[in-house]
Amino acid sequence: MDFPLTIDLSRLLTGGQLINYDKEGYARIGVMPRYGNTESIRWFDVAPNCTFHILNCFEDGNEGSEMGEDRFDWFSRRFRFRRGNVGDDGGSSSSSGDELFFTRCYEWRLNMKTGEVKERNLTGETEASMDFPVIHPGFTGLPNRFGYTQTIDVEASSTSVVVKIYALFVFLRVPSLGLQRDDDECGDAIKVEYHELEKNTFCSGAAFVPKLAACEEDDGWIVAFVHNEDTDTSKVYIIDAKKFSSQPVAKITLPCRVPYGFHGAFVPMSLPLML
Repeated sequence: MDFPLTIDLSRLLTGGQLINYDKEGYARIGVMPRYGNTESIRWFDVAPNCTFHILNCFEDGNEGSEMGEDRFDWFSRRFRFRRGNVGDDGGSSSSSGDELFFTRCYEWRLNMKTGEVKERNLTGETEASMDFPVIHPGFTGLPNRFGYTQTIDVEASSTSVVVKIYALFVFLRVPSLGLQRDDDECGDAIKVEYHELEKNTFCSGAAFVPKLAACEEDDGWIVAFVHNEDTDTSKVYIIDAKKFSSQPVAKITLPCRVPYGFHGAFVPMSLPLML
């Protein structure tokens, strides 16, 4: 992924910003065969954006689908968050000169036969800024219906040196049930659901843990570190992915504080033999 985000030490030495996002720049996604080289890369031009975290990539007929956390706004002098939807101008204007920060789930469908690109926002008109996505690990590189992200608390994060996550978010692809899609559509309908935490409680490091011998994509748990700032208590929440908005099936109190972090992973006590 080649996006207009640059890191330049010389710019920093002259009073500029070390990291700069050029909203007028170009963006493109490259596709390379697994055992290819630089000459076999095929580039697809996409709408300018900046993406850090990839949700999944898979093949669908002649198309390749890539999903990630798409940033239409960036930060300059201060780490500030943008509340609300990105407008037609990409949300890049700012009267104070400090650009804003907003993330959402986005999909690019790249047609390897025609070179056509289709893009869409996967999370609709939600006003939530989200990041750090996870899926069922068994569906990495395969078509998936479920994606899980962490939802940023805009107000709490704007007064903190760390990103604070106040909720978990799931989006679901709804099958089109054989109905003919318009040519300008690039996928099935999307439904969204939240698991919101208690007041002044924030989470990090969410991971999807599939159940043993599970056959369905959402047959598992979402596991995350959770900290209550009022009681200064850290816990592990275990949420049934099939009942995502319901109360956790378990809350495990930890003996010490777990600092806020961005990423998490689950490793079982024993691993199956891999041939």
